[in-house]
Amino acid sequence: MRTAISLRSGREALLVYFVILLWFSFGLSEAVAHSRLVRSDPPARAVLDTAPKELKLWFNEAVEPAFAKFWIVPAQGDQIPLTSRGDTTDKRILIVTLPNNLPAGPVNIGYHVLSVDGHTVDDKLTFTVKAPA
Repeated sequence: MRTAISLRSGREALLVYFVILLWFSFGLSEAVAHSRLVRSDPPARAVLDTAPKELKLWFNEAVEPAFAKFWIVPAQGDQIPLTSRGDTTDKRILIVTLPNNLPAGPVNIGYHVLSVDGHTVDDKLTFTVKAPA
């Protein structure tokens, strides 16, 4: 009898262990996932015929526009700060105003964004503007 009980208890403990492991692996990972960039317009690594007027970024969760920072990372020289604003209809979207004199070649945009859960996203996005023909 004692063996049957301890065997059953061992199986129950193992089952509970696997349920907890699965929960942490799948269920909790989504709950504690940090904000991340989902897409942008223009898209990362795009090659554009003309320089865009703005950059639109979609994140997987709401972000705090007041604490967002964007800048151009030039090949040489100092970073160039950019202005941004939140989308009025979707708190996951930020819109960055780009300079009118954006030169041809690769454009590296660095950013620091605060999500509503308090975590930050620090990354960069690059697209290329073709030289005029």
